[in-house]
Amino acid sequence: MHSDLRHRRKVARTALPAAVLLLMGSAVVVQSSAPAAAAETTLRAAAAKAGLFFGVAASPNRLYPIVGQEFSQLTPENDMKPDRIATSSGGLQNTSGADTLVNHAQSNNMLVRGHTLVWHSQAGALQGASQATLNTFIGNAINRWGSRIAYWDVVNEALEDNNTGRRRNQWPHTMNRDANGDGDFFDAGDTDVMRDSFIRAKQVVQAGGLTTKLCINDYDVDGLTVQGGTPNRKANALYDIVRNYRQYIDCVGFQAHFNDNPNSIITDDLQANIQRFADLGVEVHITELDIDDDLSNNDIGAGQAENYRKVVRACLNVAQCTGITVWGISDSESWRSSERGLLFTGGNGSYQKKAAYHAVLDELNKGRNPTTPPTTPPVTPSVPPTTPPVDPTTPPPPTTPPPPTTPPATGCSATVSLNSWTGGFVATVRVTAGTAPISGWSVQLTLPSGATVTNAWNANRSGSSGTVQFSNVSYNGSVNAGQSTEFGFQGVGTATGLTPVCSAG
Repeated sequence: MHSDLRHRRKVARTALPAAVLLLMGSAVVVQSSAPAAAAETTLRAAAAKAGLFFGVAASPNRLYPIVGQEFSQLTPENDMKPDRIATSSGGLQNTSGADTLVNHAQSNNMLVRGHTLVWHSQAGALQGASQATLNTFIGNAINRWGSRIAYWDVVNEALEDNNTGRRRNQWPHTMNRDANGDGDFFDAGDTDVMRDSFIRAKQVVQAGGLTTKLCINDYDVDGLTVQGGTPNRKANALYDIVRNYRQYIDCVGFQAHFNDNPNSIITDDLQANIQRFADLGVEVHITELDIDDDLSNNDIGAGQAENYRKVVRACLNVAQCTGITVWGISDSESWRSSERGLLFTGGNGSYQKKAAYHAVLDELNKGRNPTTPPTTPPVTPSVPPTTPPVDPTTPPPPTTPPPPTTPPATGCSATVSLNSWTGGFVATVRVTAGTAPISGWSVQLTLPSGATVTNAWNANRSGSSGTVQFSNVSYNGSVNAGQSTEFGFQGVGTATGLTPVCSAG
């Protein structure tokens, strides 16, 4: 939809991610075996069996019995946004609505997602505030509910619309400063409201010994591509932010408001994009799911049901996709009511299940896909309370995967892992330095006939078919002895039998 329309609707919507008891501890339990013969009869129970939470966004006046029956996670629609609870000095006010939601979730064994701390919209009394004031608010909000909040959206919707790949320029991003003019905000001398807000949030969590995990949340970041196969620059920008600030970020939210906007459709590479973020070691959540009936030619029967199946299956096939949340209960109560994008009809506590509901329940009952193992084992990226507090003056180091057991004697080596689907694939290439550091690298790959590279990240590329050459970019050329870095690329066709050849610069 048009970005202005999206903004007007966004103000009124609710953000409610889903959660289950399996996530109440520090580890995520993933069930990879076939589902039991007896299928579960609620979304909550089926999701729990599959090892994830299924949540909903709600407000205090819509805490009907169905909330606790069908959902295991709760996101306050508006009651934790700064315009409701923040004072101009960063203090808290009017928290009764948020308290009601948190108490309801706790009494029904539901997880809670705090939404949201830093956002250019609905900022209320914080509009135009300094980083210091934002930090005060972050500390007060996190400490108010402590570990009763399983996940906090620390930064929300920081990237521009229309697939530019740029950060927004509205407050609070006007506080950003690119000290050395290199086009990013990842350097030690830069001022970055995202980094600095996450640093403050991490300090508060560590100081309080909290189990709360810290998330970044955005929309139109769902697939590797958008309509027409164009690279999803917004998703790539989000990936760079998470990769650079990985030591502060525990989870990523894909809002998944799917509609007829060319940047918001359901693409076949949704799963590959979820996997890409999961490979960074963060949890991935579908946080605000609703699917416009336009994507099924106004069919809220089998057509919309099939679209819901695709999204749920993409999450289930990635071990670190640990939760799905729909943005409301019924079509009539949705911020997008005319688009009939949710799982129920009816209202005011009297709801009827749609075909989409039954499709989601069926897909959850099928469980995780044992034929699609994750490229990395599921991890829980929370920091134990004994970890020393984060030093805000220390820039985040680049995230690199663990070294292989046998590094090459000299130069570099490369290995490739594939995530494939019918007609396309994503390749993740790991470059490992030998017994001496390297200051640059290049990797050559020969693609099978018919395979073409359409998009690459964390590398420069020469060529798109046949023999393709990849080389380091500015931030990942230097690799210490025995250490590794990764880049990736997406393509069409089939890419089996790839043999990467690595050369050190």
